Amino acid sequence: MTALPPLANTPLDAMMANVVSAYNVCLTFQNWADARDDPSALLHARVLGYLILHTTARPGTLGEVVKVIQSCAQDFHKLSPLGESFITYLIVPFKKFKGRTPASSDQPSRNSFERLKTNLLEAPQDHNDAKNQALIRDGFRCVVSGVYDEEALTELGLTDEQALAQGGTVYTQCAHILPEFTCFGIQKGVVTEDKRDYASSVLAVLQSFGSDIEEINGVKVHSLFNIMTLQADRHDWFDRLEMWFEKLGENRYKVCSNKRGHRLPHPEITFTTPDPEHLPVPSEDLLELHAVCCKVAHFSGAGQYIEKIWSDVEDLGVLAEDGGSETVLNSALLNQMHMHRLSEDGRN
Repeated sequence: MTALPPLANTPLDAMMANVVSAYNVCLTFQNWADARDDPSALLHARVLGYLILHTTARPGTLGEVVKVIQSCAQDFHKLSPLGESFITYLIVPFKKFKGRTPASSDQPSRNSFERLKTNLLEAPQDHNDAKNQALIRDGFRCVVSGVYDEEALTELGLTDEQALAQGGTVYTQCAHILPEFTCFGIQKGVVTEDKRDYASSVLAVLQSFGSDIEEINGVKVHSLFNIMTLQADRHDWFDRLEMWFEKLGENRYKVCSNKRGHRLPHPEITFTTPDPEHLPVPSEDLLELHAVCCKVAHFSGAGQYIEKIWSDVEDLGVLAEDGGSETVLNSALLNQMHMHRLSEDGRN
């Protein structure tokens, strides 16, 4: 957890007065929480402050953050639940539970490729379709490392020597920018009211931040706008909010990481497609939001906070065995938010 920098050490001085005012509220909130030795409120103050600092390139998102902070009228007992809500409904949806069983490499079958080649006009309807279409769009390579997928030997007619010259081959995975389990992901098990409520809240936050939720709602979570081909370690880094992409130009990005041990031999990547209409590149908007969540989670300490709650739940042995663990974990976060509110009420 890193303290919010003083206003003079930020680029906010040149921004509109309401942005500066909202950030000053976060600084005051941070000092108040620090003086009270209230780690929860301190975390919430930093989440709000870092959201302001890292959404300056997204005027619509920045405006929404500033508006809801100002709506609390400098009432710290209202600002604290606001910060917790951003953790629960913005950062958590993009973050992978580290204890979850790693996704399989879900290699497509020969029949699925042959079928897909004759039906590229069809939007992907499930995880397998998305995996296959993304492989074709991404040239049968991990978009970050550039290493070929094992299928490239057959599909592209590569020799072993050609593959080895490019770093060999790996079994890649279908990586969702906004994970499918988050809401639209109620693809496993029974669709409960809790799942629907959580999904609605996540969608509401994304929509208020200017995202076109119709592009990814329901089965459209598998749209190529939300999909990349990644080898297993890069996929894990991306889902844990440890790796993100910073835009440099049209479809061109700098690959960033907050872990010193991550090896990134290709610091820049460019998304390309042989068919922009039917095989679109990943959404700039979703990649931007993912990057915001990575930075806010890292600097505010929200990432560690989420993992601590998830770890506590895992230690209790209550995770579901049917793929519904994320719902259990999200419920734990919601309960934590409720308990914090009760604690605040008791201190008033």
